[in-house]
Amino acid sequence: MVKFMISGGTAAIADVVILYVLTDGLDIWYLISSIIAFLFAFLVSFYLQKFWTFRDNSRDRIKQQAAVYLILGIVNLAVNSSGIYFLVEIFGTWYLLAQIIIGAVVATYNFLLYKFFIFTSDKKAGAHKNILIATGIFSPDIGGPATYTKTLCEELPKFGWEVKVVTYSDDTNAECRIKNVELRMQSVEVLRVSRQQNKLLRYCKYFWQILHLLNWANIVYAQGPVSEGLPVYWACKLRGRKYILKIVGDYAWEQFQNAKCTRLAGAKPRRRINPSRVGEPSRAEVENTEFISLDEFQKRKFDAKTERKRKVEYKVAQNAEKIIVPSVYLKKIVAGWGVAEEKITVIYNAVEFADVKAIYKPSGEKRIVSVGRLVPWKGMEMFIEIAEKLQIADCRLQILIIGDGPQRQALQVKSQKSKVKSQIKFLGALSHDKTLAYMKAADIFALNTGYEGLPHTILEAMYCGTPVITTPVGGNTEVVANGENGLLVDYNNKEQWQTAILKILKDNSLAQTLARNAKGSLAKFNQKSMIGQTIAELNKLIN
Repeated sequence: MVKFMISGGTAAIADVVILYVLTDGLDIWYLISSIIAFLFAFLVSFYLQKFWTFRDNSRDRIKQQAAVYLILGIVNLAVNSSGIYFLVEIFGTWYLLAQIIIGAVVATYNFLLYKFFIFTSDKKAGAHKNILIATGIFSPDIGGPATYTKTLCEELPKFGWEVKVVTYSDDTNAECRIKNVELRMQSVEVLRVSRQQNKLLRYCKYFWQILHLLNWANIVYAQGPVSEGLPVYWACKLRGRKYILKIVGDYAWEQFQNAKCTRLAGAKPRRRINPSRVGEPSRAEVENTEFISLDEFQKRKFDAKTERKRKVEYKVAQNAEKIIVPSVYLKKIVAGWGVAEEKITVIYNAVEFADVKAIYKPSGEKRIVSVGRLVPWKGMEMFIEIAEKLQIADCRLQILIIGDGPQRQALQVKSQKSKVKSQIKFLGALSHDKTLAYMKAADIFALNTGYEGLPHTILEAMYCGTPVITTPVGGNTEVVANGENGLLVDYNNKEQWQTAILKILKDNSLAQTLARNAKGSLAKFNQKSMIGQTIAELNKLIN
C-alpha cells in the first residue's frame, strides 16, 4: 500500500505540475492541459506500479496487461476529464483542487484493479508452489469433498506445497478451532464464507476471496463445477489464470433429482411440446418420472432451471486446464460434456481405512447395513419393501440404515406401516468410527444405488471384511467384480436383491470368500497413490 501511494503520489505530482505549467505557463485551455498531463502521469504510473510497487517483471502477459491497462487508462481519462469539467463548470471549483479530488477517486479504484486484475507476481516453476483449494464443504462438515480437501491440506505441505482453502461454512474459524477439527493443519489458512446469507451475496463474497488470493496462488483447484467452480471460473477469466477442477458427479442431475423427489418407475413416453422443444418432457412428465439415471439424463433436456445448471457446469468444465475424476465412468460422463479426453485424468480417491472394533451384536442376530445420504437415488425405500419377505426367511434379521437426508421422514413413515417395522432401524448420521463399527458387525453391506461416482462406503465395508451387495452402476463396477469380491444386482430389483441377500446369509463359505477377495482388491485406493498422482498433475501446470 505504501509503495502504491508513493507511485501514485509521484504520478499525481507529475500530473499537477504539468497541468500547472501548461495552463498557467503556456496559457493552454485547462481541459486540454488536463488530458496531456493525465496521459503523461498515466505512463509514469504504469511503470512505477508494474515494476516497483507490484514487482511484476513477467513478460508472458505483457500484451494482455497493456491492453487492459489501456482500457483502464481510457476509462480513467474519461472520468478525470468529465469529473474536472463537472466540478469546475457546475460547482466553480478551482481547477487544481478539482484535479486533486478526481485524482483521489481514480487512485482508489485503480489500486483495486491493479492489485486484483492487472499485476501479478512472477510464479514460475521453482519459485513457489502455492495452491488455493476452493471447496463447498470443509471440516467440521462431513462429506467426500471435506475429507478429500482435509487430506490434501495435511499431505501437500510434506511435498513443499503451501495450501490455502476457501470454503462455504456454517462456522467461523474460531468456532472450528474450538471443535478441534484443524489440529493437524495449523499452517493452512482457511477462509470461510457463511452459508447463512443470500445465495448471490455468498457467491460474490466467495468470488472476491478467490480473486484476492490469485496474486498468491500458482494453482486454483476447484472441488466442484458450480458453487465452487463458477466463482473460480470468473475470477480466473478476469485475471487470465488457469484452474484445475475436480468432478465427482453431475450437479445438475443431483439437483434435478432432489427437486423432483423422484423414485424409480418407468418413464412415460415423451411427447412433443412444440417444434422448438422437441425431446423436452412436459412438467407433468417430469413430475411423474420417479427416477432418471445419470446416463439417461445426459441424453435428454429438462426444465429451464435444470438446463441453466447444466450449462454452467459444462462451461466451467470446458474452460478448466485439467479435470480430475475419481472413476473411469465419470471420465466418460465429463467427456460427453464436450471436454477433450486428454484433459481428464482418473485418480482414484484414497479411503482412510481405520481399524475399529465391531459394535455389539446379539448372538444369532443377522444384520444388513446400508449407509448413505437419504436421497431418492440411494434406493433405501426398497429395503423397507423387501423387509417382510426377508424376515420370513430369517426372523432374526435386522435392517439398519445409517445416514440422513431429505427423504428420512418419508422413509420412516413408510417403515412404520410395515408389518416388520421393529426390524427396520434408522440410526441417523453417525460418526465415521461408529459407522465403521456397525459395518464391521454386519453380515451384509448393501448399497442399492442408482448412481455412484466412486463408492467409498463399499471400499470401507470391504476393508471391514463385510460381504458387499450393490448395483452395477457408475463407478461400482470399477470396485466390485460380480461373484469374486461382491455381488452385483440391478437397482431396485426386489427379486434379485432378496435372492442375493439370502444367498450370502445361507452360504457362510461364499460370504467368507467374497470378504477375503474384497480385502485383497483395495491396493489401488491408497493415499500414497492418490497424493502422488495428484502432485504429478499439479507439477505439470506450474512447469
